[in-house]
Formats: sequence, structure tokens, C-alpha cells
Amino acid sequence: MKKLMCSIFCAGILLTLGACGQKKQEEAPAEWTREGYFQDEDENMLSVTWMEDIDEPGWYVGCMLGEDPVEDSWGGTLPQEGNALKGTLASSGNKEPLAVTVTEEGTDGLALAVDGGDTYHFTKFDMPEATIFITINTEGWGNIAYTEGEQTPEVDEEYPYQSAVINLEKPETYTFFAWPSAGNNFVKWTKNGEDFSGEAQITVDLNETADYIAVFEEDPDWQNPIMNFIGNYQSGRARALVECFGNEDAWITIEWGSSVSELARWDIDGRLDPDTKTIDYSTATKAIITFNEKGEIVKDEVAYENGTGSIVFNDDGTFTWHEDQSEYDEDMVFEWVSAPEDN
Repeated sequence: MKKLMCSIFCAGILLTLGACGQKKQEEAPAEWTREGYFQDEDENMLSVTWMEDIDEPGWYVGCMLGEDPVEDSWGGTLPQEGNALKGTLASSGNKEPLAVTVTEEGTDGLALAVDGGDTYHFTKFDMPEATIFITINTEGWGNIAYTEGEQTPEVDEEYPYQSAVINLEKPETYTFFAWPSAGNNFVKWTKNGEDFSGEAQITVDLNETADYIAVFEEDPDWQNPIMNFIGNYQSGRARALVECFGNEDAWITIEWGSSVSELARWDIDGRLDPDTKTIDYSTATKAIITFNEKGEIVKDEVAYENGTGSIVFNDDGTFTWHEDQSEYDEDMVFEWVSAPEDN
């Protein structure tokens, strides 16, 4: 009750001072001094480091709230608001960003509160000093995966690694795995520039600083599967061009003229599944292009991005286009058009 009465009394004084035209002096935020590494009882990690960046100077906050060093990690530069660091941390994997507030706690700890989620309590953690430094890189077009122990590493085909760094306090056993990008072959592993193994998967005792490289080379017999379907296609007033892009990807441009002054254009890229002869895409862009009486472009406006759909190449030389965003809810069938003969 005394505390409540005191609060009411103080509020009354402030209102009186405000009526007399006096301003309340805002309390300056305390200087933020806690940085370094922090850990909670579940071994979640938090790091706070001052970043003297020209565009965005501030405290860089990184956290790992789980076991996966990629999918369960977030980071970003947070401004200080009052006596807290507050803002959004981007995922290093495929998870949603985290809106967080970091505050000092106890004598040397920090609290990380996730908006709409949990609050984590961290204490100061002295990161073990690494004495063994391992780098893993690729030469040529290929990918790597690695894991502790002797089990086969998990391969992330959508977001693979081409390089990695492992810093160890003491010797440990790791397993490396290398696999080529389309149109390439795995050749060998090297260690410190010397041939090490011709096996794509190797288990190594990391007991000294070393550089490992997975070497790949182009397959001379490889061709992009879309090469069998490149060319011009027609479907009524719509026309399409199928092109080869690199060792794996296809690029399809579809144009449909609604009138002499307006044209819709779709730019589609994706990879052909050779077994189903299908391209499932998710990054198509549709643009509406407007012309003047002279046929000059006066407007090129994006209607949408990240469009989704599929293109299926048929045995009769046609392809069927299904656009998820179609206003007509109908698939279009395009027929291959032979190139005009040279004069």
C-alpha cells in the first residue's frame, strides 16, 4: 500500500510540474558493456559483439537455440533501445526471423526474449581456445558435407556447402562426404596439397591443423537434360522459348499478347526432372509490358514474383504449362515450332 501511495504521490507531482511548463529530464540509457559468449543450462548459445560497420554500427547478436548449427541459428545487428538491444535476427537456415529483446540479467548474464515465444537466460561462457584449425574447400563444381564421428553426414541438397571451417580444442574424429554438381565427377580428396583419398566419403582423425580439398572435374559426356527440348513453341497467340542454362537449369520465356499495345511475359527458371520430364518452379516473374503507337515500350511493370507452377514435356513434342496463378484455371499446351531456314 505504501508503494502504491508513493507512486500516486509522485505522479501527482509530475502532473503539477507539467502544468507549470517544466519538462521531465529523460534518464539516459546505461552504457552497454556485456559482450562475448553466453550459454544457458540447455547449452543454447548467445554471442554479443560490437560491430563498427559504416552502414549499420551496433551490437551484433548471434544465437543458437537448438542442436543444428545452421537451421537453429540466427544473427543480426541490433540497436540499443533504452537499456536493451532490440530488433530482428535473420535465420542462417530456412527458419523465420526472430524479433528479440536482449537485456542484462544478474551480475554477468543476459536474457533473450523472443517476441511471442520463450525467454532464455544465459550466463557468461568462456569459449574454449581452439588449437586445431581445419578448413574444407572444393575445387571445381561440387559440394561437401561433414559430421562428428564415423556416421555418414546428412546431405542438404537444397543448400549444400562448398566450404567449411572446423576449430577444435582437442583431436576429434570427423567424417567428410563430397558429391559433384550435375555435369561433374568427384576425383579425390587432398590434404595440404597432397593426394589423400579417392573415396568420396572419408573418416579422418583431426589431430593437427590441415586443409582438405574435394576435387571435382567436368564430365565430358554430360549434357543438360533440357538440351533435348530447347527451341521455340507456340500456343495460339502465346509463344515460348526454352533455353539451356548451365549444366542443370532451364530458362523458359513465355509471351502472350492481349492486344497490340500490351504484352504479358513470364520468366521461368528451374531444373528438369529427367524421369518425369517435368520442371516444377517457384521463382517465376510475370511482367506486363505496354507499347505506344510506334511499338516502343512505355511501361514494363512486374505483376508478381515467385510465381509457382509446372512445365511437362510430352512425348509428342509439345509441353503443357500449368500456372498456379492463372486467372483462367486452364493449362496451356505449346507445340514445337521449327526454326525458319536460312536464306
